[in-house]
Amino acid sequence: MTVKRIDMALHVQQLCAENGITVTYQSLDDPSPRYYAQPMRKLICIRPTKNTGYYVSALHELGHILGKRQAPSISTLTKELYAWIWARQKALVWTDTAERVMRRAMDSYGWTERQKEIWERKFPNVA
Repeated sequence: MTVKRIDMALHVQQLCAENGITVTYQSLDDPSPRYYAQPMRKLICIRPTKNTGYYVSALHELGHILGKRQAPSISTLTKELYAWIWARQKALVWTDTAERVMRRAMDSYGWTERQKEIWERKFPNVA
């Protein structure tokens, strides 16, 4: 199934509007992405949704606000994993690129076999 870039951008905007989340956009001219979520302020900072990688990264940030296991007392690794799980569950499309973006991000947090097993149990067709 092909999903157009505009549909991805509108999906992110719709989720934000429905949930009262403010979005700030980082310039595409900035050399490296700086995505973040501020759950208490219901704010995310993302890049404009120009490709699948940016789209799933935006969904991931929304997952820090709308997803499960995001309480301050939860470990960073668990919060990261469950924000990605939320993103995967809500995505209009999940491509090989989306999977690479997620795995690269989780690698940077040092995910363990336990987290990988949780991911693979939830999404058995993605390996």
